[in-house]
Amino acid sequence: MNDLFLGVDAGNTKTIAAVADRHGNIRGWARGGLGDIYGVDDPGEAVAAVLRLVDEALTSARNVVPNGRLVSAAFRLAGVDWPEDTALWTEALGGHLGPDVRFSVKNDGFALLRCGDPDGVGVAVSLGTGAAIAGRGRDGAEFAFSFWLQHPLGAAGLVDDALHAIFRAHTGLAPSTSLSQAIPQFYEAASVEDLLHRFTRRDNTEGTHLNKSKAARVVLREAEQGDLVALSIVDQHAQLVTAYVEACVNQVGLDEPFTLTLGGSVAADDTLRKAILRELGRQLPHVDVASQDTAPILGTVLDAIADGGIPLTPVLHAAVLSQAGSMT
Repeated sequence: MNDLFLGVDAGNTKTIAAVADRHGNIRGWARGGLGDIYGVDDPGEAVAAVLRLVDEALTSARNVVPNGRLVSAAFRLAGVDWPEDTALWTEALGGHLGPDVRFSVKNDGFALLRCGDPDGVGVAVSLGTGAAIAGRGRDGAEFAFSFWLQHPLGAAGLVDDALHAIFRAHTGLAPSTSLSQAIPQFYEAASVEDLLHRFTRRDNTEGTHLNKSKAARVVLREAEQGDLVALSIVDQHAQLVTAYVEACVNQVGLDEPFTLTLGGSVAADDTLRKAILRELGRQLPHVDVASQDTAPILGTVLDAIADGGIPLTPVLHAAVLSQAGSMT
C-alpha cells in the first residue's frame, strides 16, 4: 500500500516536516525556519512557511512512493497555546490538506512523548533554544506549560542567567566567574561593559532571544571545567526542569512509574543532562527516562502513524526512532 503519514515539528528557529510510510521509513522531508505564529508580525507568514514545507516533504516522498496517499498528519507547533491558535491552524490545515486527511494540532511540547512511550503517556521535556514541557495521563488528560512556563529554560535561559551573573560580578554584587571572560570572547566584545552596551543600547539587534541562545555551549563548557557560578546555573536549571515535571505530573494525574522523554539540542549536552538525571533521581526515583533517539520530529511522525490507526508495535517504534540521521 502507498499510505503516507506526515509529521511537522515547528519551532522558533526551525521547522521540519517528515513523511513516513506505514513501516516507519522516512520517505521525504523538508526543513525551514520559524513556524511559530507568535514569532512573526503576521501569523499568515508562519502558516505559509509551514504549508510550504508540507508540500515540499510530500513532493519528496511521492518521488519515492509514486501515487502515495496521505492518510494522516500530526502538527506539533510552537505557538499553539490557546483555543484560538488551534482554531487558526485547524482552518488553514483543513483547507490545505483536504477532507480526506485526518490531522491533529497540538503544542510542540507534545512532540517528544511517543519517542519514550509508544502510547504517548508520560511527560516530555524538550530543551532547545527555549523549552517545551507537556504531559499526557493514562486517561488522556493533557497539559502543556507554554505560557505557564515562568522561568527561561533551554539555551536562551542558560545564557540569560550567565549574563546576569557576569554583569553582577562586574559591579561586585556577585562572585567572580570565568564566564566574564568566556561570554564576551564568544560575542567578540572587548569587555563585559562592551557586551552590556551592545545588548542594551538603542536600536540594538544583538540582545535577542535567538542571539543569546548561541552562547549556551559556552556556559556548559565552563560548568564542565569547574566554574562554580556556571555549575550553579546548570544545577538551578536541572532543579527547575524537575519541578516543572512534577507539576506536569500533578496536572495530568500521573503516578510513578511513568516515562519521561528528554530531548532537544541542549539536553543532549552531557553536563546538563547528567544534572537533570541526578535531580530527577532524587525527586522522582521511579521515573523511566528516555533520552536516546528522542528527536521531536520522530515523535511527531509516530503521532501521525498512530493517528492513522496503525498500531505502534515495538518493531515499528524502533524503525522510526532509528532514522534521525536520515534528515540531516
